[in-house]
Amino acid sequence: MLRQMIGTAAILYSVAAHSFDIQPYIVNGSNANISKFPSFASLFYRSNTLYSTNSFCGATMINSEYVLTAAHCIYGQDQTMLHTVVAPQLEDENQFLSSMQGRVSEFYYPDTYSDSSATLWRDDIAILKLESPLSTGDYQYLLNNRYNNSFPNTDDFKAVGHGYIEGNVPGGTQLLETDLEYISLSACQAEFGGQLTSKQLCFGGAEQGGYQNSTCSGDSGGPVYFYDGVEYIQVGITSFGPSVCGDVRYSVTSVFTDIYDYQAWINQVLNGEVEPKAYVVEEEGRRVLVNNDHGSSQAEIVVESNESNRAGSFSLYLMITLLLLGLVRAISHRITIKYKYKAPFLQMRIYPYLFEK
Repeated sequence: MLRQMIGTAAILYSVAAHSFDIQPYIVNGSNANISKFPSFASLFYRSNTLYSTNSFCGATMINSEYVLTAAHCIYGQDQTMLHTVVAPQLEDENQFLSSMQGRVSEFYYPDTYSDSSATLWRDDIAILKLESPLSTGDYQYLLNNRYNNSFPNTDDFKAVGHGYIEGNVPGGTQLLETDLEYISLSACQAEFGGQLTSKQLCFGGAEQGGYQNSTCSGDSGGPVYFYDGVEYIQVGITSFGPSVCGDVRYSVTSVFTDIYDYQAWINQVLNGEVEPKAYVVEEEGRRVLVNNDHGSSQAEIVVESNESNRAGSFSLYLMITLLLLGLVRAISHRITIKYKYKAPFLQMRIYPYLFEK
């Protein structure tokens, strides 16, 4: 029961306590024009009566029906999966309610995905299938299938997102971009160790105002693009980084899943050759999440609640929830950050932090 209330606290904190709204940026960013990055998308929480004012992860549209993001954005988050919606090409998060969006019905990630800092979030990639296609283009051609850990120009990369700014603090609602610099696998392994593989891409960034250009909490699942001389193609998916975004003490500020190495798996999912790890069905007018990936042969079932039936007790419930949230946050800030840091999700933000000096 306590675990359920804490999980609910994460949602209610962001969607009901408006004085605590989190509206973050990318580190050292400037306003992004979505016409340069048409595949970009955002993941929001939205039920029948509650919604998050900010996206909890970034993503990209593969086509009108399938969406690419990071596995850690949805792994083990049943309530979030049940109520995840995708908003493509959203520059200003304030426009979320009036934006084009679609509910997610199926969730895919590799069997080999490891939700652990010990393995540096190996195979951190996921595909979401929408209940109904959206009016977007087919952007699969923008997924990198040419460059395998070798780029003709190592200085023309852009990370895009709605994540936190320098030092992990909130900013505004506009989509931002920032320039990143490619770092070789050997140099990245010198920073992170041998668990890092050629299926991951590493980046640093120029220093501005005491921080390096970087992705941060809230940018997870979003893209890093490479300009090939004609257009921006997506080469990576935001996965993890240091505990202080843009920390100048590290040469590597951002680590991404390398899309090049997952083309075969992506095509298998799109062709219906892979079983979803979780999916949503409708029973008696309510949406139900069936999650088959809980370490047992018995699927976990999560049923959509009817929040309107609890309207009379909402204030008391919210007060108890926020008290629990405060306790969780107080505890989390006392812990040295060496593992995937869950606290940002209490504000509907996800980004694994690896270490802190």
